[in-house]
Amino acid sequence: MKINDPQYSALKNIIVSFIDIDVNNGKKLEFGDIGSYVNKATQFSGLTVDKDCYDSLISDMEYQFKVFHTPGCCIYDDYEDPHSWYNNSTDAEKNYFWLRYRQYLTYHSSIDLKSINLLDEETLPRIMNCLGNPQEQFEGKRLVRGLIIGDVQSGKTATYSGLICKAADAGYKVVILLAGTTESLRQQTQERIDEGIVGQTIRKDGKGTKNYRVGVGLDNKELKATSFTSCANDFIGDHDKISTSIDAHNSLILFVVKKNVSVLTKLYNWLHDQNVDPVFGYIDTPMLLIDDEADNASVNTKQDETNPTKTNAIIRKICNLFKNASYVGFTATPFANVFIDPESVDSMRHADLFPEHFIYTLPTPSSYIGANKIFYEDGERFGNLRYINDIDEPDYSSEEYKDAVENNIDALNDGLFYYKHSKNWHGTTPHSLRESILCFFLANVVRDLRGQSSAPRSMLINMSRFVRVQHYLKDYVDYVYDDFTRDVRFNFDDDSKKNKNLLLYKELNKLWDKHFNNIKDISFDRVIKKSALMAATEKIQVLVVNSSKSSSKLDYKANPNLRVIAIGGLALSRGLTLEGLLVSYFYRNTATFDVLMQMGRWFGYRFGYDDLFQIWTSQTSARWYAEISRAAEELKDDLRNMYDQHLTPKEFGIKVRDNCEELQITARNKMRSAYTQNVRYSYYGNIYDTPYISLNTAQNTENLNAIQSFTTSMLQHGWSLNFADRWRYNDKDINDPKNGASRFFADVPKEQVVELLKHIQCSLVNMNFNVTNIIDFIQDEETQNVELWDVVFEGGDSNKGYPIEGLEIIKCTTRYICCDNRKVIQVSSRRRILGLREGKFALEPADLNKAEEACRSTWISEGLTKAEAEKRNIPLRAYFKYLPQRKPVLIIMLVEPTPADKDKEEPKRLQNFRKDLGDDMLVAFAVGFPGVKEAESAKTYKVNKIYYDLYMQDEVEQEDGDEDEE
Repeated sequence: MKINDPQYSALKNIIVSFIDIDVNNGKKLEFGDIGSYVNKATQFSGLTVDKDCYDSLISDMEYQFKVFHTPGCCIYDDYEDPHSWYNNSTDAEKNYFWLRYRQYLTYHSSIDLKSINLLDEETLPRIMNCLGNPQEQFEGKRLVRGLIIGDVQSGKTATYSGLICKAADAGYKVVILLAGTTESLRQQTQERIDEGIVGQTIRKDGKGTKNYRVGVGLDNKELKATSFTSCANDFIGDHDKISTSIDAHNSLILFVVKKNVSVLTKLYNWLHDQNVDPVFGYIDTPMLLIDDEADNASVNTKQDETNPTKTNAIIRKICNLFKNASYVGFTATPFANVFIDPESVDSMRHADLFPEHFIYTLPTPSSYIGANKIFYEDGERFGNLRYINDIDEPDYSSEEYKDAVENNIDALNDGLFYYKHSKNWHGTTPHSLRESILCFFLANVVRDLRGQSSAPRSMLINMSRFVRVQHYLKDYVDYVYDDFTRDVRFNFDDDSKKNKNLLLYKELNKLWDKHFNNIKDISFDRVIKKSALMAATEKIQVLVVNSSKSSSKLDYKANPNLRVIAIGGLALSRGLTLEGLLVSYFYRNTATFDVLMQMGRWFGYRFGYDDLFQIWTSQTSARWYAEISRAAEELKDDLRNMYDQHLTPKEFGIKVRDNCEELQITARNKMRSAYTQNVRYSYYGNIYDTPYISLNTAQNTENLNAIQSFTTSMLQHGWSLNFADRWRYNDKDINDPKNGASRFFADVPKEQVVELLKHIQCSLVNMNFNVTNIIDFIQDEETQNVELWDVVFEGGDSNKGYPIEGLEIIKCTTRYICCDNRKVIQVSSRRRILGLREGKFALEPADLNKAEEACRSTWISEGLTKAEAEKRNIPLRAYFKYLPQRKPVLIIMLVEPTPADKDKEEPKRLQNFRKDLGDDMLVAFAVGFPGVKEAESAKTYKVNKIYYDLYMQDEVEQEDGDEDEE
C-alpha cells in the first residue's frame, strides 16, 4: 500500500515518540533497533508500508538520531595519566564561548541535537583532556602535539570550532587556525569562525570594508573575541607592523591564516617582535594551533630531515615561541602524517609535527556516505556510481603519441579530451559530460518536487588543473545550459503530451529510464513538465572556482539557495564545501590516496537526496577509491587496536595498505620515512622461509628452547622420527648414528604446530613469514587440509649435531651469514635458505612423480617442448602447488654460521652478533601448504618509521654508555 505524505509524516512522528520514550528512560539506541520501532509504529497506526517506504523511514530515523556505528577512540603517549584536567563545567560564566556556539549550532545548523550532545559531552572533553592544561604551572616550555582524524566532508569544522570554544573557556588565550592553502578556503573558514566564535565579521564593501555582527553576535551581548584576520584580509601587508600585543587585549585572540610561507612569516615576526618576553625568551600565554587539513603543506617534505621545508619549519617556529602550546592537526587523510619521522633531528630536535602525544579518531555516524558505501560493489550507494566510458586514452608510451606531442601538438589540442592534455587543449568534450549535466537538471527537478526547493544545489566538474581549460569547459557548459533552457522555454508546450516528439524530450526520457529508475516517489510525467523544468533550472549559475585571482566565489551567505555548476581543480579539492552536491563529473589521473580522497567532495550527508546524487568517473578511479577506502579502514582498525593494547603513537608502528601498483599513498616527498612491507594472508600452494635472523640473539635462544620443548613433548607422547627423504632412505636405519640426514614427525596435529609457532620469534624482515598471519591462516575455519602436519628437522653438511635432546643424530647445516643495511643477519647471499630438495620432504616417490609430471605438463602447455621441460629443474613450489592432498610441512633448520673470512674484516655489528651468539646454532624455519587453492599474491603496505624500527630492523637494544656505533 502506498501511503500519502500526511500519513508518512504522522507515521514518522509516532516512531520518534516511541524512540524518545526509550531513550529518555536510559536505553541506548542502536542502528539495528530502528526496524523494530518502524514495525511497532505501523502496527500502532494500522498503516501498511511497502519496502521503499520502509527503507525511507529507516533512513529518516537514522539521520534524525545519528546512530553511530563507529565510535571514536584515542591513543595516548601516557595511559597512566588520567587525562582528566578538563571537567566540562556547566557553569554559564565559565562557558561563555561554548554555550553561545552550542545555541548557534542548535538553531542555525543542520546538525541534530544528538550529535551536538555527543560533541559537548564526549568528543570535545576527550580531546580537551589530550591538550595541555592552560592553567598549569611548570618549568621551561611545553608543546603537546596531536592528530585528529575524521572523514571527508563529515563536519570537522564544527568539531574544531567547538574545540576552540571549549579551549578559550578553559584558559587558552591565543588560537591560530591554519585554514588550507587557498584564499577562497581561508575566507570560507573565516566566515564560519566569525559566525560561531567571534560574533562579527569584516567584509569588503566596494573599495572599503564593512563591519557587522553575525552568528553568535546577533544576541547583541558583549563580544569577547578579537580576530586579527577577516574575510577581507589575511595576515598580510603591514599586519606584522601592528603596534599592539597579546597582553594588551583581554579577549580571545584569533588568527585564521593560510598555510603560506609569507603569511606565516609575518605572523611569526609579529608574535616574536611584539610579544616575546626578553627575559625568558618565550610568550607566556597559552596557545592552541589548529592545523586544518594537516597532511597538506604542513608535512616536512625534504629528503634531508635536517633541512625542513619552509612551511613545516615556520609552523614549528610559531609553536616554539610559546611557553605552553598545543598543536592539533585535523585531517581526513592522515596518510602523510603517519609517515613523519618522530625522531627528527633538525635544529629543534624531536620537534617535527608527528602526533607524539595523541591520535584521536572522530566517531562516524551511520548516515555518513563514505567511499565504502559508494565504491564497494556491495555498498549501499554503489548504484549512484556512473562510469565514464566514452574517453579513449592514447597509448602514452607509443611512438605515435610521442611524435604527436613533439610534431603535431595542434592535432592533440583540437582532438578528444584525455588525461594528459596540455593547457592549450580546446578540443571535443566527451558526450558523457553533456549526459551528466542533463542529469543534474533532472535531479534539480526531483528535489523541487520533493518540497526541497529552497535547498542549495551544486554540480562539480573536475577535469583539468589548467585554468585555461577550465574556462574552455565553462564555455561548453554554458552552451549546454543555454541551449537547454532556450529549448524548454520556446519549444516545450505546457501540455507535455505535445512534447514527446521533441529531441530534448526524448533525450531526457532516455536519461530518466537509464539513470533514475530507482526513483519511485516522483514520476517522469511530473519531472518533464515545462513549468517544473524551468523552475528547477532557470537560476543555475555556471562558475569557474580555482585559486586564480579571477576565480568566482561560492557565496552561500549572500545566496543561500544557490544552484551552481562549479568547474575547477585544486580549489574544489580541499575543504571547500559544495552545498547540496547532486552530480560530480570527475576525470583526473591523480594517483595518491590523500589527494583522491580530498577531491571526492561527494562524501558526506545527503539526507533527502541520497538516492539521487550521482558520481561520474572512470572505472580506474572507482577501483582506486575502493582500494583507498580499504586502506583507510585498516588504518583506523590499527588505531583502535593500539588503544586496546594501550600502545602509544611512538610505541606502535602504523602500516598503510599499499596494494595497488598504480596508486601512491601520498606524495613521494611526504613519504621520505616510509618503508615497504609485503604481508601474506593466504599461503596455499607454496613454501616460505626465514632467510633473515634478528640481531637480538635472545630471540634465537628462545627459538632453541621452543624447539626443545616441542621435541620432548612429541617423543614423550609416542611420536617417532622418520627419514624425510622417503625416496632415499629406509626407516629401519633411522637410528644409524652415521646418517645425519633430515628426519620428521608425521601426522602432527595442527594444535601442536600452532603451539610451537606461538613460542617462536622471527624477524618481520621475512615478509612472507609473518608468524601471526600464518597462525591466523591455520586457525581460519575456511582453511582446508591443515589438520595434520609433517614437522621436518633438516639435516645438513656440518660436523655438529642438533643441540636438541632426542635429535642429536641429525647434523646441522652450514651457511654463510652477512649483515645488510636492514640491521638483520642474512643467512646466505641468495636471501633464501632453501635449496631444491625441501619440497620433496616427507613425500613418497609416487607423489614426487605426480607433482613433477604436472609441472612439466604445465610448461609444455605454455610452449616448451617435452625435451626442454625435462631439462628444467622442478621448483620447490611445484611439490605444493600440484599436490592439493599433501600435508602441510613445517621445516626447522639449525644453522652453523660459517667462520669469518680471516682476510676480510666483518662489519662491527656482525662481529658483535657472533660474539653474542657464542656456540649456539642459528634457527631458521620454512612452512609449506598444499595447493588446495591458487597461491595468492601478498598484499603490500607502506609502514612508518616506528613500525620499521620496531618490527623490521630488530636492532639490539644498547646499554647506556655503549658507544658501539658504525
